[in-house]
Amino acid sequence: MNKHVFCTDLCLARGEPLAGTGDAPERVLMLAWPRGKWRNPRWQSVDMSEPLGQALHEAMEAGIHVALVDKVEAPAALPMLHAMPENVRADFDDDASLIAAIRDYVRGNVFVGRPDARTTILCCTDSRRDACCARNGFSTYKALVAIADPGRFNIVQATHIGGCRFAASLMVLPQRQRYGRMTAGLVPAFLAALERDEIYLPAFKGRTDQPEPLQVAEIAALNWAYAEGRPTQQVTLHGDVPHAAPAGTAVTLEAHLPHASLMIGLRAEDFFVQGNCRIVANGGGKTELRWLVESVEVANRL
Repeated sequence: MNKHVFCTDLCLARGEPLAGTGDAPERVLMLAWPRGKWRNPRWQSVDMSEPLGQALHEAMEAGIHVALVDKVEAPAALPMLHAMPENVRADFDDDASLIAAIRDYVRGNVFVGRPDARTTILCCTDSRRDACCARNGFSTYKALVAIADPGRFNIVQATHIGGCRFAASLMVLPQRQRYGRMTAGLVPAFLAALERDEIYLPAFKGRTDQPEPLQVAEIAALNWAYAEGRPTQQVTLHGDVPHAAPAGTAVTLEAHLPHASLMIGLRAEDFFVQGNCRIVANGGGKTELRWLVESVEVANRL
């Protein structure tokens, strides 16, 4: 039998950067469903009625990220349905009322429920989707629930959230932050940063809704500020970002922080990408253009 080759190992070996892949969805529905019953596609999971599965499929087709979630250490604490960014959670008496709530949400109407002021952290442990998410995700999930303050954080296991090759993959809501390559050893510092309402830079994928070069440049500027012992606040960037560029293209962006201006040089480079273990096993993959930091220079200290 051939030895399993993990997509995360190949991604690391090829030097593919994490920065620039922040793409958290605008709207998320979390449906409590036992992890052992998850299937791919998720709307065909075990014991899920056909009408409920169809409602979930329709929600996904409408651009809503639907996550099946579980909380092994305290299953009774999970509400049946949880909506983000509204941070509203509710239980329902039957399938019909649950399906109606999902379809109302697709139409833009948030169901009646209980507000939840906590930050939710989705940790992908979806072994049905990818072996790396199981191998890396479950150990990270256990580390999170072991030390997280349950009054401040709602930690759940989740179905596929994207970025299998960067497992363990996490999504922080309602802040719409994406993190990758999160290991159990990084968890204490990660939670401490979130408690301070800061980005955890070592595993941050980039600011959602920004082109990849801007995500990469912002992270570079924030890392510079952190190394200087300065506050890691949001960065204002100036400069032209090409919509399409061949490998080898170089650009320079100006980054303004409250205490300095930086010139950040970026270079486009091709990487062979195999997004999950199934693609690796089938010998597939594709070349993708990624952006790397070449230089960070101080233009002015304020």
